[in-house]
This record gives sequence, C-alpha cells and structure tokens, in this order.
Amino acid sequence: MANSDGNQNWLALYREAVLEPDRKQVTTRVAQAQSAIRLRARELWYAGAIETTERRQIDAASHLLGVLYAIGSEKFFTGSHD
Repeated sequence: MANSDGNQNWLALYREAVLEPDRKQVTTRVAQAQSAIRLRARELWYAGAIETTERRQIDAASHLLGVLYAIGSEKFFTGSHD
C-alpha cells in the first residue's frame, strides 16, 4: 500500500503545501493536500489498513496542515478579528 498512487498524491500535495513560499497560496495548497489526505485515509480504512505507518504519517500531516492553514489565513497575518 505504501507505493500506491493515492499515497504518492497526498504526499506530493502535502510537500507542496509545506514548502509553498507564497503566503497567498498557502491556504489553497493546504486545502488541496487536506482533500487528498481525506481520500487516502478513506482508502486505507476500506482496505482494512487502519493502523499502519502511512496512517500515522497521514495523521501527523493532517495536524501540521491545520496549523499551516491557521498561519496562512489573512486574519492571522493582518491581526484582523472580524
């Protein structure tokens, strides 16, 4: 399972989000990666591979993407609290 297309897709999108240099694009990249991660997590669930190394990687990546999303939002950078 570790070498499936689904694994490569979420991992590539995750890396792009983490390494995105343009602050304006961070939330878009994060949303794309989160979507791919949800899809892959669902695939693993239905395949019966609930507790795997990849699943733990997905959980960690999902957590970090949540932090990046918060940091990438304009409210965080502008200090706006509307």
